[in-house]
Amino acid sequence: MNTDKTTHFMPKNQYTEVSKEITEFVDKYTQDNIGNNANIIIKTFDANHNRWFHIVPFMEDCKGYAEALMRYCIAVDNQPTYESLQKLSSYISEFENYNLAHHAYRKDLYYSLGIAWHRLGKIYDKFAIEAFKKYIFYLLGLSSHTSYSPICYSFRKCTTYLYQSLALEQLNLSSPCTFNDPFDSPIISLLDKNDEIAMLIKSAYLDCVKISCFVSNVMQPFHEDGNILGEIVRNKRKQEDNTSEEFQNELMWAHYADYHRGICIKYHFPNSLTSLYSEPGTSVKYFRDVQYKDDLSVLTEKDSITIEDAFFAKSKAWKYENELRLILCDPNSTGLYDSIDIPNCIEAIYFGVNCANKDIKVIREIMKNKELITKQERIVNDKRETVETRTPISFYQMEFDSKKFGSLIAKKLQ
Repeated sequence: MNTDKTTHFMPKNQYTEVSKEITEFVDKYTQDNIGNNANIIIKTFDANHNRWFHIVPFMEDCKGYAEALMRYCIAVDNQPTYESLQKLSSYISEFENYNLAHHAYRKDLYYSLGIAWHRLGKIYDKFAIEAFKKYIFYLLGLSSHTSYSPICYSFRKCTTYLYQSLALEQLNLSSPCTFNDPFDSPIISLLDKNDEIAMLIKSAYLDCVKISCFVSNVMQPFHEDGNILGEIVRNKRKQEDNTSEEFQNELMWAHYADYHRGICIKYHFPNSLTSLYSEPGTSVKYFRDVQYKDDLSVLTEKDSITIEDAFFAKSKAWKYENELRLILCDPNSTGLYDSIDIPNCIEAIYFGVNCANKDIKVIREIMKNKELITKQERIVNDKRETVETRTPISFYQMEFDSKKFGSLIAKKLQ
């Protein structure tokens, strides 16, 4: 703690006195004895809440107050009433809105609140699901790790749904439960069991977590050897022996672009698309590469799994996809689908070998007045300025390479 700051805003002796009370409260009531002392814990915390919370802005990490609030939360969970849970919810929301409150505490508090609402009765499960959404929001916020702007590709069928997303310049995302591979995003199958809490958390996941899938042959930048202080590795290919471009992936054309009748979109996303460690009322969005594993059965045998395994793990049978995912967690979202605005993020469109002329015509008409806008910061005369570049969208027609069986080439259209 910075004592100078504390003295400036609050008398030092007052801070020391209140901080000591909180520490004694936390030390006195441990995980083992909360159940037997639930009444006194609730009464003590309620009686001192205003004084104790008053010093939170002067605490560097809020740890003391957060630990006290966690003990109060567990005590309420032991004998929940509608009134006590309403009060607990207000305390957690108050703490959540303090910007230095650590995500880990927010996550644990909302998890405990969700369990407490369910314990009160099934008629309150809607409150439990809302609390679990916040738990998931902070869980994913803790795991977000990159705001880099990727260049990536998406293979699509030519449908009215596609035309609409191109016209509106929107990106569509869907719940992992809609994916065609049951081992894709194992968190859903892991929670699909005869356990009421697990099913409520699953409902929360289905509402607030959406994913959009892309292809990128280049890994997202990462720290060498996992050391956050180490050198950042950039432009490393996922398969060193594969030098073809993403739009030349014949299997992707066959599986995801309607047997070459669809299109491949090249995106260039800005850093601003992602949002890391967001504050209450916002969403978390970030990119992460899919990891391909030999054995995924172990995932369903664990009581808990990492976020990487939950949403970014697939069987090695899918390795040819070189998948990159954008994950969105919005605790205010409902339903299996969502969309976000992505103006001026398309760099090129590749039409499949068998793409119908009418689809080519419609898509080019939709995109004729749109362009890619990229921004880059540079130093000019010791001042930082942003340079904006506008580029017309390029169109290509895919053809089979007559010189190499099974290969594709792209011919630029005028």
